[in-house]
Amino acid sequence: MKFLLLFFIFMVLLWQWRQARQPKVKQAKRKSAGPAGVVAMVECAQCGLHLPAHDAIQGAHGLYCSAAHRLAREP
Repeated sequence: MKFLLLFFIFMVLLWQWRQARQPKVKQAKRKSAGPAGVVAMVECAQCGLHLPAHDAIQGAHGLYCSAAHRLAREP
């Protein structure tokens, strides 16, 4: 009976420790997954499609999603 009581007390203390530690772990995860995933988006001047800026094709009249759209708009 004494061991059962000690086990129960140990489990309660372990549960309280994990509950107190949980917000700190969530904050650490939030900080590491922040702005690193943010990508600048631009709009195609021909069709209006939004795409990442690093995938866009630069033309004289704006940014395009493909070479075909650039040629269609800029002969």
